[in-house]
Amino acid sequence: MPKKILVVEDNEANRILMRQILKYHGYDLLEAADGAAGLAMAREHMPDLILLDLQMPVMGGFAVIGELRKTPELSKLKVIAVTSFAMKGDREKALEAGFDEYVTKPIDTRKFIEIVKSFLPSEDRTLKKPVILCVDDEPANLKLLENILVPRGYEVVSAANGKDALLKIKTRTIDLLLLDLMMPEMDGLQVSRKIKENKKYRNIPIVMLTAYSGVESYIKSLSNEVFAYLQKPFEAEELVKIVRAALGQPEVDHSSPRS
Repeated sequence: MPKKILVVEDNEANRILMRQILKYHGYDLLEAADGAAGLAMAREHMPDLILLDLQMPVMGGFAVIGELRKTPELSKLKVIAVTSFAMKGDREKALEAGFDEYVTKPIDTRKFIEIVKSFLPSEDRTLKKPVILCVDDEPANLKLLENILVPRGYEVVSAANGKDALLKIKTRTIDLLLLDLMMPEMDGLQVSRKIKENKKYRNIPIVMLTAYSGVESYIKSLSNEVFAYLQKPFEAEELVKIVRAALGQPEVDHSSPRS
């Protein structure tokens, strides 16, 4: 079944252009000429993706994204901001408001369809690997986590510090965060709090890793921020058990040896 895209745009010429591009690539289109109408159509049709202009009459794009993100049944919808007004800092402002991506006009047709396709994966989700973001300032620790997780069917994304981790969370879907506690500039607790403060990312489970003893009771008290705590050095299967629990995966039967 073709994916359904809702285009919310008050400029008819821009709607026509997006309609031509998207229909050519086989998508079903819904269209609205203002934010209020677009919000109503999103509620009625639950599209797979929304392309939302920021400057519109009746209800602007930022007001629409605010309503979408605070409404439980609509909060998970993928929404791309589309705008002619591209000032420094506008992209960051849009992402912070809850948009999944930011596209400027005039549209680069090739890049535009690539971005759209990146938010509309294949219908067959059974082969999708959970994506785990590993954050540690020690390259050897990142390599160890990769060596443990990749052979067990996980996709690993690495970040060497907190700022890099926050950027990567904004640019792709992350299913789980393995976060070192002690890092320069921004430690693990600061990173976890920034994530939990953002309504788009607050549901990502976080497992805190640290070589320091004596902090377990403190980390466990952060029940709203940290799913679990694991002290280094740890056994591979101990880590995998926590990862599976955080992702809601069933436990593996270890009675038979791995092939």
